[in-house]
Amino acid sequence: MAVAALDTYLHRLIVDRACTHRELPGALAKLDVTFRDLLEHADVAGVAARSQPHNSRPRVGVKRQLRDRLLRETFQRYEDVARALGMAGHSRKWDAIGRNMKPSMQPGDIRWRLNEIVMRRNQIVHEGDYERLERPRGDRRNTLTAKEARADIEFVA
Repeated sequence: MAVAALDTYLHRLIVDRACTHRELPGALAKLDVTFRDLLEHADVAGVAARSQPHNSRPRVGVKRQLRDRLLRETFQRYEDVARALGMAGHSRKWDAIGRNMKPSMQPGDIRWRLNEIVMRRNQIVHEGDYERLERPRGDRRNTLTAKEARADIEFVA
């Protein structure tokens, strides 16, 4: 759940910051949107502009398009989190993030720990938390203590 919370937080951060940049961050500027989505947005904006009372807010529709587009992205692994931070205008902040962690961490250590947590999460979600065995003679599950789970949650927080 902590990994899902991180992913959701990053989606919201990107949308919240999308219209605040003087110049769009590179990863956000290059985000692909279908022409069909652009046409739909233009049609909705056109109807809103002609309706009474006039209340055209085209950026609301743009943010909706962005939210819908971002739903196809996951921001869980270190590289994906870095890309999301870049879209929100916070590129290359891993040193600062590491300094603010308790205890402080180097970017490489953050990368290793976050990716390990995400891999473990994927084992739980996608593999039923069973050990991968070449010649299984019975089912064996991976182990996780409450202390390990709390430590992972605290790290992601």
